[in-house]
Amino acid sequence: MGNHRSNSEHPPQEPTEESGYETLDLPGAPESAGATGAPAPESPGALDPPAAEAPGPGGGARSGPGPGSDHQPPRRFRTALPGLAAIVVMVLSIFFPRLLFSPLLVPIQHEFGMTTAAAGRIFTTIAGGYAPAMVLSGFIATRLTHRLIVSTASTTVGVGLAVTALAPSAAVMYLGALVVGVGAGIYAPSGLSIVSHITPTHRRGLGFAIHELGPATSFVLAPAVAAAFLPIAGWRAIMGGTALFCVAAGVAYYLLGRAGLSHGEAPVWGNLKAIFGHPRFWLMIVFLILAASAAIGVFSVLPTFLIEHRRMDPQLANGLVSASRVSGILMIFLSGALTDRFGFHAMVAAIFAITGTFTIMLTVAEGAVLALSVLLQPAVISAFFPAAIAAITAIGPPRTRNVVISLIIPLANLVGQGLFPAIAGYLADIGLFDRVFQVTGAAMIVAIALTPVFAASRR
Repeated sequence: MGNHRSNSEHPPQEPTEESGYETLDLPGAPESAGATGAPAPESPGALDPPAAEAPGPGGGARSGPGPGSDHQPPRRFRTALPGLAAIVVMVLSIFFPRLLFSPLLVPIQHEFGMTTAAAGRIFTTIAGGYAPAMVLSGFIATRLTHRLIVSTASTTVGVGLAVTALAPSAAVMYLGALVVGVGAGIYAPSGLSIVSHITPTHRRGLGFAIHELGPATSFVLAPAVAAAFLPIAGWRAIMGGTALFCVAAGVAYYLLGRAGLSHGEAPVWGNLKAIFGHPRFWLMIVFLILAASAAIGVFSVLPTFLIEHRRMDPQLANGLVSASRVSGILMIFLSGALTDRFGFHAMVAAIFAITGTFTIMLTVAEGAVLALSVLLQPAVISAFFPAAIAAITAIGPPRTRNVVISLIIPLANLVGQGLFPAIAGYLADIGLFDRVFQVTGAAMIVAIALTPVFAASRR
């Protein structure tokens, strides 16, 4: 993303300096993020794709930067810090509301008299808005600047959250959740495109790692805010206050933000046809779906599972879930170094083995062992996502990387944040809540068999 020439100027090969991960499966990859952190996604959700940086309104590439564009990244990382700090706030305003539904799910369910399956469809609704919005965001970015899209995304999330907070019925609440998903979906390509624009090329790994502080902090704050304010304010007040924050952040970024004056690129059939021919594309879909299920999916239903199925005190459950995400922040920065040292396929095997075991342990462990499983499961799986984004961006030439990620991430998010909670809710209603954790953990362990195939396949 550091090269802003037109598409026709890109050579067919993939330059190592551009991706920074040319030798992903070998120790000592050039320009690695071992010291600075790797570009990471939304956790779990996170999982946010960068857009192409210089197309014209029709989707084709511009021949050069126009007035007011930000096509040349600064040479010193220090000059990018204010812009990165502003983007972290915007990520927080977009990612935090999506996660807030999880620790508030039990009181929402009780107020509307919903079954666990019906409550789980809230996440399916969010994912149903998120996935198509992300896929279509490239077309939107050909008409609107990245800064306006980021501002609109935060404001839209705030509006959706306000609708949810004021909802007189479950149907209206679902509508608000859909709007939240749409707002979050359109953010993804533009937000990371801005990070790419304002960060020096040789420090871009650190820039993306700082960006991921937004999702990582959201994972910590969502259950913590719920545990602190739910007993004294109620879920509607928490939703309403967060909605005001999102709208204010969106307006402030549009008025005060200085980056993101360029446009994005729309996907074309030629790119899709080439991408579908890569074996690693399909393998990464499998890996990312399982990882998203173990991260975002488990997070979405874990408080309900611990409270309703394992009979854990609500404040203790939310406190453990919140604490479990703190170590994930450190893992974001360690992931790049570990990937460079051991290779991506080895990292996947280790992470999936450990995470799969801890996911199963959530259903059978007791006491301190259960608490330890709650604390360590998300910390381990969080190490997967920075390495995964590096692997995804190494599929095909640099000019198609935003298309690759915009295809993989919405599908993973749809399963992890949408389908997983829906299935978990259904199984909970028939007394088989623990099965969704056991099957997910077992599937991750079985998927380790695919890592040699990934290592042997060509990008």
